Amino acid sequence: MRSFRSFSNDDRHVMAKHSTIYPSSQELEAVQTLVSTVECALKHVSDWLDQSSCEVHNQFDSQPADSTEEDDPGVEPSEETEDSSDCYRESSGGGLLCGVMRIGLVAKGLLIKGDMDLELVLMCRDKPTQTLLDTVCHNLPTQIEKLTEEKYEVTSSLPEAAILVKTTTEPKLTLKITLTSPAMREDDGEEEEEEELEEEEQELENGEEGEEVVEGEVEEEEEDPESKNGQENSTFFVRQEV
Repeated sequence: MRSFRSFSNDDRHVMAKHSTIYPSSQELEAVQTLVSTVECALKHVSDWLDQSSCEVHNQFDSQPADSTEEDDPGVEPSEETEDSSDCYRESSGGGLLCGVMRIGLVAKGLLIKGDMDLELVLMCRDKPTQTLLDTVCHNLPTQIEKLTEEKYEVTSSLPEAAILVKTTTEPKLTLKITLTSPAMREDDGEEEEEEELEEEEQELENGEEGEEVVEGEVEEEEEDPESKNGQENSTFFVRQEV
């Protein structure tokens, strides 16, 4: 049985190792500030997108409404208010940006020195496009400036469909925001179903070809006994002549 002193030595060794790999309080505070600020800024970007789309929708609807009012002055101007309320319901029920999720080391709280990969996932209602990526990337710095005086570098990465937010002061941190959508999952399911159907069709075709080959072999085997009987009969006739 190990003594109490040996256990205390092991505990000291583990705590010393933990202190060497665990981030400092300054780094943890910087991480928390960066992630929280970007999450709040993305919420403001979502509200800005919904408001701008609603304004565009109302502008298109107001043009035919004005023309009808000029033609028929007795019509009540209630369509515009109904359209605006419908637009408000659509934006409140589900906007272009649905929400933000923490993933990876940030979500699990497993940050260590030298390996602090900060990642967020921005859920979109529809499939993310380059236009949406550029729009969010251009408006995000404006929303960050409204929340804090600290300076951040915001860039977009089209191949990764992501936005990178970097700190300009120590400690140097990089936050990666990846755009995705539940619609991508539906497309993956449809592609898997199509692949399964193609595999089943190929298996059926291979099975039919195998049956045709087997039938051909059976026919050849059925023909062979007749030829053998013919040969035996011919030799029998020859022997009789001799």
